[in-house]
Amino acid sequence: MDVLALLQQRGILDAQADVRLTLLQGGYWNTVSRLQGDGLDWVVKVFAAQDGWRLFPILPNDEARALLLLKGHDVAPEYVEYHPRVGELPAVLVYQWVEGTMWTTGTAEVARLFRRQHAVVVDGFREVPTGSIGIVEQGERLLQSADSHEAATLRKVCSTARVQPTPRRALIHTDAGTGNLIVGPQGIRLIDWQCPALGDAAEDLFTFLSPAFQVLYGHEPLTVLERAEFLDAYEETTVLARLAALEPALTFRMGAYCAMRRLELAESDPPSAARYARAVELSIAELTEGS
Repeated sequence: MDVLALLQQRGILDAQADVRLTLLQGGYWNTVSRLQGDGLDWVVKVFAAQDGWRLFPILPNDEARALLLLKGHDVAPEYVEYHPRVGELPAVLVYQWVEGTMWTTGTAEVARLFRRQHAVVVDGFREVPTGSIGIVEQGERLLQSADSHEAATLRKVCSTARVQPTPRRALIHTDAGTGNLIVGPQGIRLIDWQCPALGDAAEDLFTFLSPAFQVLYGHEPLTVLERAEFLDAYEETTVLARLAALEPALTFRMGAYCAMRRLELAESDPPSAARYARAVELSIAELTEGS
């Protein structure tokens, strides 16, 4: 894809602009680049089209709106501009580059970021399941495309108490793993808002704390002390209670997702498939210990 030509075609960049474009790693579905020059330092995300249901869908309109609503809250990158899909032209989102490196340590800082994020009052986003039944049903849907042995094992160890949906929905990121947390001079920021939703704030907490999510982003599972520091810093007891109640259902769904992805990538990307395989093992271990 000629990203510079697309930016000129969409009116984002002048043809005479003196800029440098660098393709960034980590954008699995979308094309993500860094654009520098003429006093600008931007991230440019060109969105892939999507068909069918996904646990982590591609929602360009929602990502742009989330960045706009979070502006000034020290949570997300600073929005620059957005151009929705028009005919064959893909959607393009531009936001300020976030200086820093991927998060590696300091769980309390992440908890405080989530508190700021979940305090922002929003509406109009998709709603995701917040009760255990809806979450487990999504896991079952994912297991239809997973290895039958892994599916059977996950079902065997999944014993979840019924948790009712929450009447209090928050803006959640849904994919707040360590790879999407950048720490730099400005503090900590959560990037890649591809699939925001109105849901249970406990889901974002689970996403960060989950051993499966941690290893998928190249980080070892958190220690008992790191987890305790995170929970102490988040403080809101209602959300923490829901996290404890929903963790088995969320772990089952995450294990199902990883089982599906392991099978999908087994031949095309063996290293990634191996990470997903370990994530499945960790999910099964978590469910076994909690049963």
